Amino acid sequence: MIPGRVFITWLPQSRRSQVLAASFRAEPIYFGYLSGKSNPLRLALRYLLMTLHTVGFILWRRPKLVFVMNQPVFLPLTVYWVSRLTGTRYVIDSHSGLFLKRQWNWSLPLVKYAYRHSLFSIVTNQKHRDLVASWGAKVEILGALLLEDEPITHFERPTNPSIAIIGSFASDEPTAEVLEACRRLAEVRFFMTGALKNAPPELIESAPPNVTFTDFIPRPSYAGMVQVMDAAMILVKNDDTMQRGAYEAMSWAIPIITSDWPLLRESFHRGTIFVDNTPGGIVRGVQQMLAEHDRFKQEIMLLRDERRRSWNEHIARINKFIESEVKN
Repeated sequence: MIPGRVFITWLPQSRRSQVLAASFRAEPIYFGYLSGKSNPLRLALRYLLMTLHTVGFILWRRPKLVFVMNQPVFLPLTVYWVSRLTGTRYVIDSHSGLFLKRQWNWSLPLVKYAYRHSLFSIVTNQKHRDLVASWGAKVEILGALLLEDEPITHFERPTNPSIAIIGSFASDEPTAEVLEACRRLAEVRFFMTGALKNAPPELIESAPPNVTFTDFIPRPSYAGMVQVMDAAMILVKNDDTMQRGAYEAMSWAIPIITSDWPLLRESFHRGTIFVDNTPGGIVRGVQQMLAEHDRFKQEIMLLRDERRRSWNEHIARINKFIESEVKN
C-alpha cells in the first residue's frame, strides 16, 4: 500500500473494492453500520452515521487520494463536498446500479458534479462511460475483474453433474425461470446461493429436490463450492450489468452460463454459453455445457489468461497516470 491512499466502501465488505484497492495500492476502509434490510428511519440513521464517520475520517487522516464506491450515492457526494474543503483528490468506482436502478434516478443531476471533479472515475461498460464522459469527467472502463488466489473451505460435491447458481434473489434475476429449468434437469444437481431471507417463500417451497439452497455462506465456503462445480450460472434480466459471479467463475477457470446481453458477450467471449432467460433456453444451455464441457473448460482458461494480461497492462497504465497527478 502507498501511504495516503484509501478505498472507502459503505459495506461490511466488498470483493470488488478489495481487488481494486490492492490494484491501486490503497488501504481498504469499510464502514458497515446497521447493514441488512432496514426501514426508512433505520436507513436514514445508517447513512447519517456513515456520512459523519467518512467526514471525520478524511479530516483526521487527510489522505491524498480517496477511492469510493458510488453506491449509495451519498458516499461520493460526501467525499466531493469534503474535498472542496481539504483539496483531497478522489476516484469514483461506479457500480452499474446507480445508473440502472430507479431508486437512484433523482440523484443523477447532483452526482454528476462529484464525477466532474474526480481525478477520474471507473465504469464497467461503454454505455456508462459515454454517460459519465458527457458530464465532463475522465473515465476508465474496468469491467470483469480478475481475482487472485484466496483461502477456500473444501466442498464435497456429489457425483452428479453439478452447477452453481450464483445470485442474491434480487428483482432483476430470473429466479422463477431458473427453478423451472432445474425441474426439467432432474439428473443435474444445482446449488443456489443467496441469503434466504431475501428469497420469495413461495419459490423456495416449490423448488425441485435437485436444488440445494446454500443460504448466505462465508466467502471461503462460497469460493470452495464454486471451484468444484462443472459450471457457474449467473443470469440477469437487464443489459449493461456486469456480473460479479461471472468474473469470479472466470478467475477460477469455471465455465459460465449467463444471459444473452451485449455487455456479457463482450466480457466473456470464451468458455461461456449465453441463454435467453427462459426455462427452455436455460435447459438447452445446461445441456450444451455438460455435453461440451471439456471444450468450455479449455476456453475459460484461455479467457482467464487473456484477461490477466489485459488487466495488468490496464492497471499499470492507470497507476502511472495516478503517480503523475498525485504526488505522495
